[in-house]
Amino acid sequence: MGNSPPSSPRMSSSSLDVSGQRQPRPPYVDSTGFEFDTNHPEKEGSLLKKSAWMKEWRPRYLILKGGCLFFSKDSTEAPHGVIDLTEASGVRPSSGHEFNFKIVTNSEDFVLRATSKRGVEEWLAAIRKAMSNCLSRQVYETTYRKMLYDGQMFTKHHHDVVGRFNLNAKKDNSRLVKISPDGQRITWHKAGMSSETYCDHIDLNSVVAINPGFTTLVFKQTGNKAKEACCFSIIAKERSLDLECSSETIARQWIEGLRALMKYGNIMTPSELRQADERLRGEVKAEEERRSLALRKHENNRNKLKAARERAHRTMHS
Repeated sequence: MGNSPPSSPRMSSSSLDVSGQRQPRPPYVDSTGFEFDTNHPEKEGSLLKKSAWMKEWRPRYLILKGGCLFFSKDSTEAPHGVIDLTEASGVRPSSGHEFNFKIVTNSEDFVLRATSKRGVEEWLAAIRKAMSNCLSRQVYETTYRKMLYDGQMFTKHHHDVVGRFNLNAKKDNSRLVKISPDGQRITWHKAGMSSETYCDHIDLNSVVAINPGFTTLVFKQTGNKAKEACCFSIIAKERSLDLECSSETIARQWIEGLRALMKYGNIMTPSELRQADERLRGEVKAEEERRSLALRKHENNRNKLKAARERAHRTMHS
């Protein structure tokens, strides 16, 4: 029985809160520090996974969400690994056991084992569906990139200067949110009839998660539960941007688009961004000096022409 995964996930008493409800599973954190929420997945369950180096069969809890297949030691722990389905070329039954199947990627094959033929079929169907739906770089470039750079009007939830959370109905909380032209910042603006007024920004290199629903204190204080599916938060290291959309579809598109941007966008490190900002400031300063010099030269030429005309006028009347 050592090569058969448990038929159902075991849940420790520590994973339950005082009401007996299951506590949220900790997120998966990748090598860059970006957090992936693994709660409410499309499919989850216990399987055996063949280790890459020792070729040993080890029990693992698999969590399928979006374009990622996470795995952990049990259902309550934070996942310690992930299979990126955007890089998978196929999933199919594998040799060696009737319940084996494998996910083929560009770098390696991941071999898994279910407990039954039905289990294999269910996992194959779920993974194939996820692969067909997950975002590739091409989908990001053709579908989401323009949307993110053009921007979208949202209702921004916030707290005031003394730390009280509020969403004053009399105040205009509409903001145009978009990605900066250099692709390094999420910016928001007050949109007027003919112009935009810049408000603030978050550097993309500081973003650690894009969370749907009410996961921040701001939303828990100001959010309308009936509109939770229309809300999401951009979580950075020192702050969050909490946005309410006009529809669930827009919320889903922006969550998917921003996550794809974090994966496929050329996000600079803080030091690289500082250097780029310094170069930009230098270019702007040089351009201002060039324009100033051209203006002075133009004014000087006008003054010379004016003086020449005055001399010619005096000569004519002398």
